[in-house]
Amino acid sequence: MNAPGDSTDGVANMRPAEARRGLRQSREARAQFWGLAVISSFFVIALGTSLFLGAVMVVGTLRKDDTSSALTEIGRTGRIARTLPDGTLCHYVLFDNKTAQTVEDRIGRCDENKPKPKEQKPAAFNWGGR
Repeated sequence: MNAPGDSTDGVANMRPAEARRGLRQSREARAQFWGLAVISSFFVIALGTSLFLGAVMVVGTLRKDDTSSALTEIGRTGRIARTLPDGTLCHYVLFDNKTAQTVEDRIGRCDENKPKPKEQKPAAFNWGGR
């Protein structure tokens, strides 16, 4: 057995200042660990939430396009295009003639549904007058 004054006794023979320093270091390490855990979990939750909401919005947009094209094919709806401030994009809205309700469709290029203008041939000179 070890004598009470033996240096192999561990914590019991540590000086009071060394014991306090060891406790303080363990508390600081524990506080630092939990602080990092809380901050990391916050960023993981924020990133996961934004990815989830983004996926829901994309799926909702895709699903909305399917229903709008089905309603347009039946012939009971009309599509209204409102030009956005940039002039190249339009906000499309579907208007249901039967229920008189409007449904937001999507945002797309304004010129996608317009027919392409025919190319005009320049007047050519004919020697025969025809």
